[in-house]
Amino acid sequence: MNTGNLESASTLEQLKKLFGFDTFRDHQQELVEGILSGRDAFGVMPTGGGKSLCYQLPASILPGTAVIVSPLIALMKDQVDSARSNGIKAAFLNSTLAPAEVQAIEKDYIDGNLDLLYLAPERLSLSNTVSLLRKNQQGAPSFIAIDEAHCISEWGHDFRPDYLFTSRLKELFPQSPLTAFTATATEQVAEDIEKRLQLVNPVKIRASFDRKNLFYEVLAKREAPTQIVEFIRERPQQSGIIYRTSRKSVEETANMLVANGINAAPYHAGLAAEKRSTTQDAFIRDDITVMVATVAFGMGVDKADVRFVIHGDLPKNIESYYQETGRAGRDGEPSHCLLLYSAGDLGKLRFFIEAMPDEAEQGRARQLLASMDAFASVPSCRKISLLNYFDETCEVENCGSCDYCAGSFETVDATRDAQIVLSAIMRTGSRFGGIHICDIVCGANTAKIRQFEHNKLKTYGVGKDKPKTHWRSVIDALVAGKKLALSPDKFPVPQINDAATEILFGRDSFQIAIDKRVVPEKAQHRAEEIDCDHDFFHHLRALRKELADLEGVPPYVVFSDKALRAMAAYHPSNDTELLNIPGVGQNKLEKYGQRFLSSVHEYLCNHPDLTPSSKPLKKAAAPRVKQGLTETFRTTLEMLGKGMTPSSIASERGLGLSTIETHVAKLITEGESLDWQLWIDEATNQLCRQLFAEHGHSALKPIIEASNGKITYGQARIIAAIMQSEKISS
Repeated sequence: MNTGNLESASTLEQLKKLFGFDTFRDHQQELVEGILSGRDAFGVMPTGGGKSLCYQLPASILPGTAVIVSPLIALMKDQVDSARSNGIKAAFLNSTLAPAEVQAIEKDYIDGNLDLLYLAPERLSLSNTVSLLRKNQQGAPSFIAIDEAHCISEWGHDFRPDYLFTSRLKELFPQSPLTAFTATATEQVAEDIEKRLQLVNPVKIRASFDRKNLFYEVLAKREAPTQIVEFIRERPQQSGIIYRTSRKSVEETANMLVANGINAAPYHAGLAAEKRSTTQDAFIRDDITVMVATVAFGMGVDKADVRFVIHGDLPKNIESYYQETGRAGRDGEPSHCLLLYSAGDLGKLRFFIEAMPDEAEQGRARQLLASMDAFASVPSCRKISLLNYFDETCEVENCGSCDYCAGSFETVDATRDAQIVLSAIMRTGSRFGGIHICDIVCGANTAKIRQFEHNKLKTYGVGKDKPKTHWRSVIDALVAGKKLALSPDKFPVPQINDAATEILFGRDSFQIAIDKRVVPEKAQHRAEEIDCDHDFFHHLRALRKELADLEGVPPYVVFSDKALRAMAAYHPSNDTELLNIPGVGQNKLEKYGQRFLSSVHEYLCNHPDLTPSSKPLKKAAAPRVKQGLTETFRTTLEMLGKGMTPSSIASERGLGLSTIETHVAKLITEGESLDWQLWIDEATNQLCRQLFAEHGHSALKPIIEASNGKITYGQARIIAAIMQSEKISS
């Protein structure tokens, strides 16, 4: 590869000029520098992790044209519009273009007038396309980037045969480095991608799957229409996506929302292509607030400011759920992901699985569904469950970003109930499903119980004082905690394992989390965002919408919500001050700067009482989702106010010390003033701060290990919260 003049090109200068950022986000620099040096690269990065920058930036620096393989035609135009708005020469080739447009773009590629060329995999596989890519001055693309690379893996959740051609790119273009990107890949899928694409000594980045700005919530689905309307009404004017599994439920939900005064529209494969395209464009351009869709919608939508995603039905696997919820908050702003769960949805999905013609495919689908069901049905930290699924360890016990950790559940001892369930399973020879075990415990008079004379068992009817749903949740919790095994059969049945035996004979205890929400709660958390005048922000949004409509692009292509909030907060009055706003680069300054500076000046003249924020402008601070205090946290706060220590509170409340210490840390980050010096001595405080300075704040484990036993996880968590609080107030 010709890498002339690369040394003189400053990637940081290009980053600021094109994208308006002073620094790279996590892992972006390693991938960019790897591509610039001519190496293959492989990035597993969550949606919203900034992966498009990883190929757009080097494409703007390298001689020649980079080719981007992208699966959805609908996404290409928005990607090209976004790249062009940043000053990058980009184009796409697909079936929507007229012959004259295709010829013009092909000529631009041959003449070297493009930085980026987007292609769909099916077009890439055509012989005339391969021939075209060899006709530029370099005889090949500067590099080839494969987006949504999980589509090449049969182990993935979204295998696409069209992607198999990408496995030939190494032999067709040996001089072009190959890069691959995906937002959803387990270790097994990632290894399969690397092998199929024949990547040679690639720069490999596996970024954290932790979307810190997303709040995950699961609610029992009772009255889905009412729950959805209440949720949206708490978020007026916020963009959102609602996923339903059938066309009928999409139409019904959209009609119901419109009847309730919510600006919504349906999207599914049964609508005419022109109608789908028009509706999608209206959503991207903020003419429609809420899109109700089947899962076919989303991958083709490059909309950064989606504030919520609702799953009205259970997704078929965690990869799909993670990818779909990942469409919220791609701009890094706090956003909400709500899943309405019903065991009835599970039965429907199993029906579709059993209709699959391939038994191996059925088996994989059952395993994926079982993981999704455990995530939704078992009360535990949602974030830890997601990270564990993607082979990532969560360093904290309380993520603060899900319903479980926000205090919606209460942990109670369920050893006795677990023993009842396990006894029923053992006495029936581990040969019956969970529903039948619940019927035995509840004393049901079913034909099956009479047939096998299970009404004569000692455990028959001993749990009739509690509903069947409680006993089902005990079984689910035992399975999720690996205290009970499931048979590998087509219809799995619970089986006694060694851990179950320990509980059954009293050598181990068992706890279960109980949902304290009797009815759907109003969301207690409020997104922490740049503090600005609300009307000023919407004044700037109106200008953004006007400019976007004139150019025929989505509003976020002009400026992000975060950039507009910063303008409304810090009142830039000249080019230099506007360039200090995150997301404002040289190209956007030249294109839109004067209009927005004039708009800021005009608004301030009409509102002379407004003053700019005195807080330092934080350009790279990760957004935090702030939660209101629930009852369990308030109880801890009251007891601390009486002079009690975390250990004495834990003892009196019958909770673990780590739980109370997590409460303390959260209370501090929520701004509560606590006399923490009463239970953390100064030597521990100073040592912990020193270790944080040496090892960073991303994980507690290195701090604990470096302290040689002098600091506990709880102390480190509390001191981290204190340091964060001090930073915010300074």
